[in-house]
Amino acid sequence: MIEPGKLNGYLVAIKEELRKDEGKQPKFCDAVTPLGFDFDEEERRWKKWNDEATTHYACDLLNEEFYEALNAYQHGDKEHALQEFAQCGAVIMRIMEAIENEV
Repeated sequence: MIEPGKLNGYLVAIKEELRKDEGKQPKFCDAVTPLGFDFDEEERRWKKWNDEATTHYACDLLNEEFYEALNAYQHGDKEHALQEFAQCGAVIMRIMEAIENEV
């Protein structure tokens, strides 16, 4: 579990990057995903990859969560998509903590 002080620091860093990003990209996007694009195969591929992996990498876990979120969104399950994007955020914070522990 990430310590509350560290968690707050990560959230502050994310908020600062969000502020910068909104300034340099005022038009964020036209849509979340392209119409007609199917994320089923990507989700299955990453789940299989992570299930069969002997070494687990944070980037692979993030890809799995990301494609789960996009797939849920693409199928109209927006509540599940939000949950999966929150899981992406959790993985990102765990990555941040792992990197910080290397410093």
